Amino acid sequence: MQTLALNTLSLTLFVLFLLFSSPPSAAAAAGPARDLLHSSCAQARYPTLCVQTLTNYANPAAKPVDLAQAAVKVSLARSRTLSVYLNTLNSQTTSSGLSKRQRVAVSDCVAQIADSVAELSKTLNELQHLHVATFQWQMSNAQTWASAALTDGETCVDGFDDGKLKLEVKRRVTDVGMVTSNALYLINRLGDSKSWKLRTNFNN
Repeated sequence: MQTLALNTLSLTLFVLFLLFSSPPSAAAAAGPARDLLHSSCAQARYPTLCVQTLTNYANPAAKPVDLAQAAVKVSLARSRTLSVYLNTLNSQTTSSGLSKRQRVAVSDCVAQIADSVAELSKTLNELQHLHVATFQWQMSNAQTWASAALTDGETCVDGFDDGKLKLEVKRRVTDVGMVTSNALYLINRLGDSKSWKLRTNFNN
């Protein structure tokens, strides 16, 4: 009976060890990822949105360059969705009863968001192929293109007459502009960093 009791106690202690040893280890691994995400987004123009859109990209191995790339990916994806919407709208302008000014505004907006998509694509490509020797030059390129993409989006709405269409386009453009602004902030933060630990994950 004593042996049985000892075996039961040993089994109970082993089960308790398994139950309580794993979660702290997982939490410890997730801690640095959360810290990096929150510290990186803290001074962004839209910090809450920054955390929300990048949470899935934060992991224990993530570096600031990874978050900057992820932020551009989010902006690029939303810009492409906006581009599809505007192209669909543009194809319907003849039958939609829009004024000539509105049709021109839609057409101009299509072109500007297409430029924005192209600029964000170049930004992402640059961030994915960073080299130590050309780091500052490449970061300058990324900052310039991301800034231009943001400006294109803001300019897109200017040509519309006041009304429901302008409000809808502005809502969609603003959504893209917010994530693009955050992406630009993270790019600037990466470029201004003096710590080489923040610049790992790119080529020599």
